[in-house]
Amino acid sequence: MAMRPEDAGLELARLLAALRPDELSLLDWVRTRVDAAMVDDIAVLDYGMHVQEYRDSIEDLKGVRRLPEQLPWTPGAVLQPASNREPAPDDERGHVARLFACLVMVCTDDIVWQAGTLAGLVESALTLGPEPTAEALRFVAWCRLHRPGSWRYDPQAQPFLTLGLLLLYAAAHDDPPGEAALRAAFVAEAEAAGEWRQVFKHAADGDRRQTWRILVAAYLTGRDQHDDATETMRTWFKPLPRDAAHRGGSGLAERYRRGRA
Repeated sequence: MAMRPEDAGLELARLLAALRPDELSLLDWVRTRVDAAMVDDIAVLDYGMHVQEYRDSIEDLKGVRRLPEQLPWTPGAVLQPASNREPAPDDERGHVARLFACLVMVCTDDIVWQAGTLAGLVESALTLGPEPTAEALRFVAWCRLHRPGSWRYDPQAQPFLTLGLLLLYAAAHDDPPGEAALRAAFVAEAEAAGEWRQVFKHAADGDRRQTWRILVAAYLTGRDQHDDATETMRTWFKPLPRDAAHRGGSGLAERYRRGRA
């Protein structure tokens, strides 16, 4: 049976309060894991120019106590491609580097595909395991409450903060009512934002739409809920044939199965 909207709203408020939202939780986890070699790999992404300047600015970002909404060209010009890496990383180091780039870029006000960048953040956090997933959950909860950077100006992107929160929460907690509240909230927000195909097309480019489909498919695998929100998500995120070749999709489904065991 579907959760009533008023009950979903109360449950969502309870859930957000309990998560201890934190702007720096994920950065605190990742900053000590981004080593000099990873910084060098990112610093060369502007065609190998101004590498030392990029290196210094990235090191400075690792120590900030507030994530910047106004990001200068140095290091924005290299963090942008680092956050949009395709294909997805195939090792832990690659995911750590992408996670760092995504968490910085997702808060800025000059990003075109903030919901797409969030997809990469969620995918890398889930792939890296329970600890970064828990810290990413607190960070995305903070983003959901405060809508930093471009989020506050883009109602068609905002539902994806709730979707990211759902995917991280389901991997970190065994809480069916909490999941139901997040599913209901996401679907209600997305429906309010407009016709779904236009919302999805506006929020992310083709590669990141694929990432969202794969993340949602992994989450829904083996679930027997038949509430309206779940069925709507199955329709909206129906996998395409090319999604089967995406790196890491089966591993994410296993991550959710372990969480439900």
